[in-house]
Amino acid sequence: MAETVAATDIGFKTILSKKSGANTYTPFAEITELTLPEMSRDSVQFTHMTSPDHFHEFKPGLADAGEVGVTYNLVPGLADDAVIATHFASRLVEGWRITFPNGATLDYNGFATAHGRATPIDDKMTGSATFKISGKPVMTPAA
Repeated sequence: MAETVAATDIGFKTILSKKSGANTYTPFAEITELTLPEMSRDSVQFTHMTSPDHFHEFKPGLADAGEVGVTYNLVPGLADDAVIATHFASRLVEGWRITFPNGATLDYNGFATAHGRATPIDDKMTGSATFKISGKPVMTPAA
């Protein structure tokens, strides 16, 4: 059996960036965890009065690209946390990019559906955000 090509790919060096120009992306925050989207598809029922053997019949419906979740080191008042707060307040669908350690990218348009902050007494402060993806994300393989 061939050796895995994933042997060196861990999440370290994954970058989340916000689109800031035509093809320009600005890295966002000190990311500590990134949850990638889980796509799903609706099922539409097409059962009729003579469906075979009394079973429901279904066809595939619309796809949903899911959500992206991010956790980052929180430094209150600094730009990274303010980017999410401003984005959340703006109600805009904006471009984002995830760049993986091997150079592959996942581009998506999305908007923040949640923004949180945690300041535990005995651990680092963290910020978090959830982005709902609008439309189809685009994965580009590493060059």
